[in-house]
Amino acid sequence: MRLSLAEGLLLIALDDNEGRLLADAEKGIIDALVAAGVFELNLLRKIGFEGGKITIKDTTSSGNKILDHILSGIGSGGKSVKDTVVSLSPQMRSLYEMCIDLLIGRGILKREATRLLWIPISERMDNANYAYEKEIRDSLKSIVLKGVKPTPAFVILASLLGSLEILDEVFTDKDELIDAIKFAKDSVHSGALPAEVASSLDEVKEHIAAL
Repeated sequence: MRLSLAEGLLLIALDDNEGRLLADAEKGIIDALVAAGVFELNLLRKIGFEGGKITIKDTTSSGNKILDHILSGIGSGGKSVKDTVVSLSPQMRSLYEMCIDLLIGRGILKREATRLLWIPISERMDNANYAYEKEIRDSLKSIVLKGVKPTPAFVILASLLGSLEILDEVFTDKDELIDAIKFAKDSVHSGALPAEVASSLDEVKEHIAAL
C-alpha cells in the first residue's frame, strides 16, 4: 500500500456517499487506528514482539506523523499489543483527525463547508488520487476472490476491517462477503504473519469486536 495502514483503514471506514464514518466503525475506530499503527511499526522494525510484549527497536522518525505519534505513545514498551491499544486509545482521540488531515493533504479527501468529509464521486474519473482507495479495494478483492498471495500488511488490514465488521464496505456481494470474513479470520494463522504477530492480532481483534 502507498498509504499507512491507519490511513488505508480509515478510507474504507468512511462512507463514500455521506462522507461520514460508517456507523459500525464508530465505537472501535480509534482502537483500530492505534492497532494498525502498532502493527505497522512492527512491519517497519521500529518495534518487536517478544514474549507477548512490545520491545523498542528503533525510535528514529518513520516519516509518517501518525506512526511517530503512536511510537512516542508506546514509550519504552513492555506491554502486550492489546494492553498498549487499550491504554493508548483514550489518549489518541486526535488520531482520527490526524489521519483525516493527512488524507486531505494528499488530495484524497476534501472537506465541505459543513465539515463533513467526502470523496467527490463526480470527480473520481478525473481524480488520480482516488487510485489510492481503489488500489486497496482491488488488492483486497484479488486476495480474497482470486487467491493472490497477501502481504502481511493486507492480512492485518483485512483482520482489522473484520473486527470492525465493515468488510461489507468492500465486499458488497453476500457470497463474496462470506469469503472475505473467512479470509480475515483464517489468514492470520496461514503463515503470512510471524506467530507473535498473529497471536497479538487475535487479541486485538477480539478486543475491538467487543467494543
